[in-house]
Amino acid sequence: MHEQAIFLLFPALPNGIKHTHNLFQKVRIIAGVSNAAIRAKKKEGNQYQCNLALAAKISQEWSTMTSSEQKPALLGGRPVVNRDQWPTWPPRLPGMTEALRQVVEEDQWGVRSTIIAEFETTFAQSHDAQYALAMMNGTMALIAALKANGVGPGDEVIIPAYTFVASATAILQAGAVPIFADIDKQTFNLDPTDVAHRITSHTRAIMPVHIGGNPADMDAFGQLAKKHSLIVVEDAAQAHGAVYNGLKAGAIGDAGSFSFQSSKNITAGEGGMLLTNSEEVYERAFEVYNCGRTLNGPWYEHVSPGLNMRMSAFQAAILLYQMPFLEEWAVTREANGRYLEEQLNTIPGITCARRYPGTTRNAYHLLIFSYDQSHFDGLSKERFLEALSAEGVVATPGYQPLYRLPFLKQQSANGEFILPVTEDACQNGIWIRQFELLAERPMMDGIADAIRKVQAQAHALHES
Repeated sequence: MHEQAIFLLFPALPNGIKHTHNLFQKVRIIAGVSNAAIRAKKKEGNQYQCNLALAAKISQEWSTMTSSEQKPALLGGRPVVNRDQWPTWPPRLPGMTEALRQVVEEDQWGVRSTIIAEFETTFAQSHDAQYALAMMNGTMALIAALKANGVGPGDEVIIPAYTFVASATAILQAGAVPIFADIDKQTFNLDPTDVAHRITSHTRAIMPVHIGGNPADMDAFGQLAKKHSLIVVEDAAQAHGAVYNGLKAGAIGDAGSFSFQSSKNITAGEGGMLLTNSEEVYERAFEVYNCGRTLNGPWYEHVSPGLNMRMSAFQAAILLYQMPFLEEWAVTREANGRYLEEQLNTIPGITCARRYPGTTRNAYHLLIFSYDQSHFDGLSKERFLEALSAEGVVATPGYQPLYRLPFLKQQSANGEFILPVTEDACQNGIWIRQFELLAERPMMDGIADAIRKVQAQAHALHES
């Protein structure tokens, strides 16, 4: 039997087998000769001897496999994946420098730039939105979306605690109070059932976060909003090109915001976008983001205390240049993400986040999975990530609950405020990043193989 075939087979053995450290027992099962079958064939003489011979041969092949292939890379072995084969990010596309040069030659580098206007139009059209405002970053886009929808002092906005801090700080900057609700264990997204229990007379809005680019249950949030006369502001910072029931994320609720920070699916280092299909919301958002000016008013007429949240033409040029690639990259991430999830879900102790039935496309800014260390010989999440990194696969541990931050602490009638599913997600959730999903298909196999190798060698890693 081929050495690599043996190596790939035995980590996928039934539960219980991988916990034994008797190599020969593992090899016998690889050969299709279970202990029970061996015992049953003891009276068959030759057949029993034949099976033992086969098992012994496989054992010999395993033992002669090069030590560097068996040995965890963290302990000096050979990595499963060559790091040099991962795509680089941010993308360095031919022609980007020329796009920036064109901005330099333009008369306007900011306000009234035709490049900014073209980017706003292009991005809005790609997400089926009527109106768009390009912002300096995603946090500003969230603040503008909240304020434009009338969220302010005395209001409460329900959000997940499993999200980036900007989701909460944007609410605070709007003068409102973030109220944390738990997430769905299977999707890592805001749980509509838990949200319903937290609605009060002070609730003004719900902010579903399409975590990792996986759309939240927008049908359920739409129903809750209608029932309680609430606003829905989508935090689509990670959801470029995501689709729910045929509708583009970020343009389903009353307003949506996107981020173009360095890690995002398209990026200018920083940047943000507000989308809406409401002309009224668009006009109010314009005041908020453009120093309190009205859409068509005089330049020095300021009707409200707005801020300067505007994007520069240099940011817009970099982003506009990436727009023709947005769909192509989204298709690649979706295909590789689905394929990798199929592979990972066959590994005991690894469970990938699921999608809602209404999800048409996951943007896969992150591929999220849960890690159960009991299937890895008790290997801690931190040690697992360290070992995986050594094998050439860099995964990240994800968020911590926002309510643990000093300025976001919330109280419970029973004492300490805890969201159990959020706690579990933060303790056991792991992320694969979007640009890794742009690699060739064999690299997806490499991710799965690296995890299998870590699992197979968990005892050695645990003891070292």
